[in-house]
Amino acid sequence: MAGSGVELLIDMAKYKQTKEEFLQHLAENLGFLKASSSSFDAGFHGEAKRLALAIRVLVHDIEKSKALLSLLGFKTKMGFFDTAFDVNPKNLMPQHGLVGLQLSAADGSYYAPLERHRPGSPNKFVFFPEWWNKVVIVDSKKNRFSRRELVLALANKDGGGHVDLALDENYANLSRKNSVGWIYSNETTQKPMEGVELFSVRQIAFELLKSIERQLSKAS
Repeated sequence: MAGSGVELLIDMAKYKQTKEEFLQHLAENLGFLKASSSSFDAGFHGEAKRLALAIRVLVHDIEKSKALLSLLGFKTKMGFFDTAFDVNPKNLMPQHGLVGLQLSAADGSYYAPLERHRPGSPNKFVFFPEWWNKVVIVDSKKNRFSRRELVLALANKDGGGHVDLALDENYANLSRKNSVGWIYSNETTQKPMEGVELFSVRQIAFELLKSIERQLSKAS
């Protein structure tokens, strides 16, 4: 009643989604990953932001919201495909374990190897904490970036699901100022090699797709 000082609290009944609905969400998010991956591979590298958002929905738990793979009971049981070279602490050069460099007479860029086997890469299935928290980039200033840090920076702050006023300085240096440090140069051109975070997230999306498809085949 107005003026009574009494607040009326309405306990809204909540609808609990079923496992079948969670599986439908999973199918949709796998579709998002595949569509954005195809667009990325066709040259629209901004799709890495949407890849990061779908990856976050699938695997990242927070206090008030569970990842879709957690809701399905998969996350703690399944293997996650690791294609990233291990960081070598004795290597004084920048390291980017998920992606390679491709050079031609006219240009140079990073590439996501996807299924391509690179000698020395682990190509093995590991449990989620090891996969999510593995360091996959060390820049020229010895700043280290895990899969988790790359995905959440793109999804939470850099345009995937939200745009922040300010970015973490190390991530900003990586994504804006080429802190990895590679420069492409030929007789007429010199330019920084950009996008290591975008190509890395593309490879993470590949790993996650392979992991989930393997889990679904085992569960069927």
